[in-house]
Amino acid sequence: MIFSRPTNTKMYASIIISALSLSLISISNVYAHSNDPLTIDEISRVGNLVTPQTLAAKSENGIATGIGTNDNQEVLLIERNEEKGAPKGQRRADVYIYNYATDELQETLVDLNTSEIISSVTKQGVQLPLTVNELKRAKEIVFEDEDERKILEHEYNRITSRTLNDTSELNIKAFTFTADSLPNRVNEASKQCGIHRCAQLMLYTDENIVFEISPIVNLSAGVVTQRIGF
Repeated sequence: MIFSRPTNTKMYASIIISALSLSLISISNVYAHSNDPLTIDEISRVGNLVTPQTLAAKSENGIATGIGTNDNQEVLLIERNEEKGAPKGQRRADVYIYNYATDELQETLVDLNTSEIISSVTKQGVQLPLTVNELKRAKEIVFEDEDERKILEHEYNRITSRTLNDTSELNIKAFTFTADSLPNRVNEASKQCGIHRCAQLMLYTDENIVFEISPIVNLSAGVVTQRIGF
């Protein structure tokens, strides 16, 4: 396609600058610098290399969380490795996968330049923040338990004088729970939290009134272990 040069010099200069800007943006999207966050393409390559069973990667600011799961594992995090003093141009990624069957966190280091796994170690008792998938699963475990649902419906009615018709009427936040955070209040079932992967749910009404009870969910076992009262 051939464009005729505008007679207006300022307009012509503006077109040239815009074209150059678009070119630079395109180039920056293709070639990531060593200190840049991971690109979506890099995250996808790492996921395919380390966890072929994972779902399509989703990322925000170059960090992928909860991008895939199967019956026993959850990809918790894929992020750029920030090794100090790394050679110029080196691109590496850290991958964290939790295995519910063994209650171990697998940490894998991947070289993005060569698509090779550099190292892989497993640890127990290390609990990263929950993923979106885990929050959803914790919510399902709570509300699929008939006794727990009745208790939470009663609490909702006490606070609002209304009937809870659907869980979408609630605001729910969750964070990783370990037994040592409440050493004098956990029951026997919750004492495994920290070795097992557990979540504590905070529930709010649409008016942001907090429930005075907070369920503890053992994601490794798929059960509610107790409710913490405030």
